[in-house]
Amino acid sequence: MSIALLRYHARSRQYVAAVPFTNFVVARIKAGEKRVTEGTRQATAASGDYLVVSPGILLNVENLPAPDNPYQSSCLAVSRELLQKSWPAEAAPSRWSVLRAYPVLDQAFAHAEQGLRDELPQAVLVHRVRELLEALGIGGFRPAPSGEAGIAERVRMLLATDPQQSWRAEDVAAQLAMSPATLRRRLAAEGASFRAVLEETRLARALTLIQTTNLPLKHIADDCGYLSPSRFAARFRQRFGSLPSELR
Repeated sequence: MSIALLRYHARSRQYVAAVPFTNFVVARIKAGEKRVTEGTRQATAASGDYLVVSPGILLNVENLPAPDNPYQSSCLAVSRELLQKSWPAEAAPSRWSVLRAYPVLDQAFAHAEQGLRDELPQAVLVHRVRELLEALGIGGFRPAPSGEAGIAERVRMLLATDPQQSWRAEDVAAQLAMSPATLRRRLAAEGASFRAVLEETRLARALTLIQTTNLPLKHIADDCGYLSPSRFAARFRQRFGSLPSELR
């Protein structure tokens, strides 16, 4: 089970195509606006609003600074495991939504955010996240059921523990207690391949580091398993529609 707090800050417009939301995400916009699209559906979260996204969703995301203030948001990411154990069953399922602030949600989000900042014990943080989930349920939001994690998701979770490592399909198969041939066959049945899952995992990690840290881009490329910064930049642009430097 995992809970993470991420802070986003942008002085200029950022656009990222097909951002993968692998965890359940609750983002509170603190300044500026966040515009999201999925197909023909579009919504904008203004300062004070929340963007809530079910796991397994791809959204085009645009962060827009205010005229006199950078874009800022705080984001809580909750693992599927904790989500499935904690969600109030009576809430209606939703893929994603922009929610206007209401007192119960504001208080619950602030409580969970402060607990993560204070690095409280995991058991305490779980209770604070459950409080947040109950508050979202009161507002009528429940994530769309994602079902049990498939083999591609299991591989992704393993690769995400160390994206820099020189992963081989044989190593991953051994850790998942199956043969490399079985791993490749099961990935193919889900329309995936080991190489594609590995690159998607590395680029998703890079996107998070670019938007939430001040690490040099070369360091981020190395941290995500890319020995060539130019190749990293090209693959990143191909995947997300923007160069890493454009998101800085």
